[in-house]
Amino acid sequence: MGHFPILFGLLLAGLFASLALYFRRGSPWLLKRLEPPSSSPQILVGVKKPAPLSPSSLLEKFGKKLGLKKDKAKFQEVKKTLVQAGFVSDRAPSIFMGLKVGLAVALPMLALPLLLRPQMGKVLSLAAFYLLVMLGYFLPNLVLGHLVETRKKKIKESLPDALDLLVVCVEAGQGLNAALKRVADEVRLSCPTLSQELLMVNLEINAGQERDQALRNLAERTGVEEVASLCNILIQSDRFGTSAAQALKVQSETLRTTRRQKLEELVAKTTVKLVFPLILLIFPAILVVILGPAAIRIADNILK
Repeated sequence: MGHFPILFGLLLAGLFASLALYFRRGSPWLLKRLEPPSSSPQILVGVKKPAPLSPSSLLEKFGKKLGLKKDKAKFQEVKKTLVQAGFVSDRAPSIFMGLKVGLAVALPMLALPLLLRPQMGKVLSLAAFYLLVMLGYFLPNLVLGHLVETRKKKIKESLPDALDLLVVCVEAGQGLNAALKRVADEVRLSCPTLSQELLMVNLEINAGQERDQALRNLAERTGVEEVASLCNILIQSDRFGTSAAQALKVQSETLRTTRRQKLEELVAKTTVKLVFPLILLIFPAILVVILGPAAIRIADNILK
């Protein structure tokens, strides 16, 4: 067993080296240094010499397998999910995919001393190895999904109050851009996530982007149906010249009605959910208290 620590150290060193190259694969100077020498090799007539497999080509092939090209649908989908979770950096998809691959390799390596023990059978070791690989690969997806749902929930909870403030600002005579900025400043403490999104819309409009496109970007970044509906109403109101305040009032009332209906639905489901604790926990205790003395007396009479 003395060679196992040496093997484990070599595998960890290779893992960290491969991850470092992978995370910096987008650097042009690195890929340039990894290119083979530009000197033209001698070509032999009638002999097909295979092309050299350079580290840069390996990195490119690895990126293609993971779908990390910017024009790939998988890359765009991962980037959209990361934006909805609050990660807007351009390197976020590459770091995310690298984290998945790194965990899929690192977890089995860290558990390698345990998996190579003689007490564990080959079948159990192999099953545990594949389980750790799958866990490391899909664990970032689970964490990312939880972050996305948490962020959406925060936006949904604070959206009706933000709409009421937006209606007050618009009715007071402010423009939609100024109203969005004022609402973002007001809800900064209660909901920083919604405040950042509204400020981003204002910044995009000030940078010269069309208001319609900025509102569509807001709906795409949040991924919330209520925000998408609000953006569509504002776009139509701006396009047809109707009153934005009236549209916002209707949307705010709709959101509050929807929230009240969801709460009523949860209250109605409470009685059904309480059936299982009553049957499994409370009802047996009541039976013991009620039938316990009678069962003891019956047992005494039978034994006599």
